[in-house]
Amino acid sequence: MNSDPLSATALVTLPAIGVFKDVSQRARQLLADAGRFESLAHGAYLTTQGQPHDTMSVVIAGSMKVYVHSHADILEVAIVKPGETVGEMNLLDPVARASADVVVGDSSVVFTISREDFQAMVQQDPLVGLELVTALGKELCQRLRKTSETMLRQTETTRANFRDMDY
Repeated sequence: MNSDPLSATALVTLPAIGVFKDVSQRARQLLADAGRFESLAHGAYLTTQGQPHDTMSVVIAGSMKVYVHSHADILEVAIVKPGETVGEMNLLDPVARASADVVVGDSSVVFTISREDFQAMVQQDPLVGLELVTALGKELCQRLRKTSETMLRQTETTRANFRDMDY
């Protein structure tokens, strides 16, 4: 076995970081048992915008960049760090299409679980399921608040720029 504690082969449970920092050991263990850990190389795509997607991934080590695109425009919208999730929306609201490209920035270790395996785990232990869905809901609420704040600041900046223009 690899002696690096953050290698995919060394992990047997999810660490108490990020979205799972307040989740019980039992819940993190059941989730880990239902999914898989894997190492991803720099430049690998975790998701592709518009493509079917039915997994949630948690970055354990490394980082990922999130891009959205429309026509010829590409916008980097986030950097996903250890403890943060990708694809959690499709576990909770199975639209089954990725809303962004997610590309490995630094070589990364991720935990991944499919919607089907997540639902089976929730049915096996509904209390653990509630704990995990609550943690994911909090994560999504924090992202929404951050996005709202960013949009508000951008609107204020745009208005200020127009006021300062010399017509």
